[in-house]
Amino acid sequence: MKKILVPVDFSEHTDTVCRFAIEIAKKSGGEVRLFHAYFDYVIVSNSSFPYSVDTNEMFNQEMMINIRNEAKVEMQKLEVKLIDGLKKEKVHNVKVVFTLTGGMPEDEILNTAETYDPDLIVMGTRGKGEKDILTGKISSKVVKNAKCRILTVPRNATYHGFEHLMYASNFNDEDVEDMEKLFDFIQAYNPIVHCVHINIDKDRLTDESRMAALTNHFREKISDGKLKFEIIDNDDFLEGVNEYVKKNKIDITALVHHRKGFLKSLFTKDHARELLFHSDVPLYIFQGKN
Repeated sequence: MKKILVPVDFSEHTDTVCRFAIEIAKKSGGEVRLFHAYFDYVIVSNSSFPYSVDTNEMFNQEMMINIRNEAKVEMQKLEVKLIDGLKKEKVHNVKVVFTLTGGMPEDEILNTAETYDPDLIVMGTRGKGEKDILTGKISSKVVKNAKCRILTVPRNATYHGFEHLMYASNFNDEDVEDMEKLFDFIQAYNPIVHCVHINIDKDRLTDESRMAALTNHFREKISDGKLKFEIIDNDDFLEGVNEYVKKNKIDITALVHHRKGFLKSLFTKDHARELLFHSDVPLYIFQGKN
């Protein structure tokens, strides 16, 4: 991961998100780019004409300058804090920089990702049981539209490495390709990978046949005990995943997110979105083929 984009909001959750990003960057070396979008809209009230100048406009302009300056100060503090931490650990292969811009956070994150072209976006999300409409809206839109991989970090998450990783398979044509990509990402951690399928359609025979094909393909990797395959019978995908995560002490969950057409979205659940809002485990998301 040579380029990691890290959207931050200066909340208490920011330190946790940055910790995940820095630790991932330390494994291979590269750049961590902190990103913040501040509110930059002029509020014009009581205007009689579309292009009239409000008496409060001067105040609004000054207010925006102050907002930007305050955001810049916070970004500089965070940048220095992370750089000092790396120096204390004598880590020399990670560079920390920041980008500051005005606008709607979700739109600006996507715009920056388009130009910066990161290998990974690491961002916070509200997690299970949290009621944060803004954070949920931002992370949901980024997951839906970003072209690169994304790691979402819930508020209750704590970094302690990745000893157990679960890949939630939906038995699509990309499983082999995506698992190979997954191994590239986590090879520095050398975790036990749990390839799990939640059987919600009760078609056990078909699922066993597909799982057997996956098992056979990765037979060499299975021999060292680092790769496990399992089918879980549960009518509810989210419940099945969360129960497995708890039982097996999973540190991170990975799955493929497919962009859906309008009609398909009406009849099928978005599992990435479900886990985004109802899991306390970091979620590693591949952007699948349409």
